Amino acid sequence: MTTIHTAHLTLRPITDADVTDERIIGWHTDPAGYELMSEAPRTRDDAVEALQTWREAWDADGISYWIAEHEGTPVGIGGVRAMNYQSHPHLNLYYRLDPQSWRRGFGSEIACAATAYAQEFYAAGPVVTRIAPANEPSLRIAERAGMEDLGPFRMPQDPEHLPDNLLFESPTARLGIGEAYDEVLDLWCRVNAAGGAVGWEGDAPRDEVARVLEGHLAAAGSTLVRLHAPTHDTWDDPDAVGDLLGFGFVQRGTWFSTEHRATLLRVMTDPADRGRNYGRILMGALHGTARRDGAEICEISYRGGTGLERFYQQFGYVETGRVAGGLRFSWGEEDDVAMARSLVSTP
Repeated sequence: MTTIHTAHLTLRPITDADVTDERIIGWHTDPAGYELMSEAPRTRDDAVEALQTWREAWDADGISYWIAEHEGTPVGIGGVRAMNYQSHPHLNLYYRLDPQSWRRGFGSEIACAATAYAQEFYAAGPVVTRIAPANEPSLRIAERAGMEDLGPFRMPQDPEHLPDNLLFESPTARLGIGEAYDEVLDLWCRVNAAGGAVGWEGDAPRDEVARVLEGHLAAAGSTLVRLHAPTHDTWDDPDAVGDLLGFGFVQRGTWFSTEHRATLLRVMTDPADRGRNYGRILMGALHGTARRDGAEICEISYRGGTGLERFYQQFGYVETGRVAGGLRFSWGEEDDVAMARSLVSTP
């Protein structure tokens, strides 16, 4: 069972003590927490039963909802839990906060951490959630977490007099180039034009970018990981994917002494989609791919002065080396910085 940390929260598995904690039970029985939802508050007995089910899911499935703590005090519950609806295995995204902790950004922290965590450790099924169309705070949180609105989706228990809930689904990862060569090349060129630090100082000739792309695709031990938006068809056809959101390469060590290591290369997301959590979800997909391929250590390097160390540190990366002035550009020199993290344990 896994505890993870976000900017302001500790997310830990539910314990037996939590199941009977009146404070946590109250989050699920308080009518104020259901005003924007298409469901009624739980009774106390129903809340205890649900908490017990979610607690047992940690033992049965290895994943369930977390208790969110801020400075040692429980402030909410949330995360993802394995479910199956009409033969569609998926992870359900859920969160509920103590009313005293509303409007502090905690819901976004839980949801963003959950979608990235699921992509790394439980990529077999999508993350989905249903939200009432009037629940604007949760709609904004789903968008920040990288979820895509797939439209109305009614279930048998939904009240007939209320509008259909909206179905949201997380991005999906695909391996290899498939039929996405032009999409990948186009995205790389857009990132270059926007000033992204992925091999060039700025805009670069398309044929030069294509040459480098083809080198990565042909390299021994290299796996392309693509992140795509879901579509209306993805729920029924997992092979149906939408627009390319980002990509990166997992480069495995090819010598006997480095086969347990992987390096992440050319990691990028669409500059038009900043603030949607796609970077974290893509990193989860890359780490999960490397781990399933047998890697135990993951490495990445970046250009100094970009601030990327703060982004990578949230995944457990630590600096392992720095060559001062190791990268030379038209404007001057920047440090070449190396970082690494373990894939054996959760950061």
